Amino acid sequence: MELLEVRSNFNNTLELLSKLIQENNLKIVSRINAQENLAKANLKIEGNYIFEIFRPDLANKLFNKDIRAGIVPPLRIYVFEREGKTFVEYQKPSEILSKWGAEDLGRELDQMFEKIMKGLDVKERETFEV
Repeated sequence: MELLEVRSNFNNTLELLSKLIQENNLKIVSRINAQENLAKANLKIEGNYIFEIFRPDLANKLFNKDIRAGIVPPLRIYVFEREGKTFVEYQKPSEILSKWGAEDLGRELDQMFEKIMKGLDVKERETFEV
């Protein structure tokens, strides 16, 4: 798992990530705005947002490795605020896909994720096991 504290604010981080995801040849499959969803129930939380990303041709490669791996896509990038700081978190695709014998695809996606993250102004980075 990768956790990055970024220097930009929450909304700017969302805008930049959206742009970087598309520039790195991945598709945003869906967006989940937990802050907005909780507000509908009169609950408050700091910024909390998930990008679900993948690409049809990559899904096809994965399905050809093991159709049961269809449980995996889309992959997620989680953006949240804590005490006024903005964080980006994701699990490395290679960690997720190795369970399905798709290490090669995982490494390909790791490179795409790294290019995306290099576009952010990262203050601190932490890697940990889940």
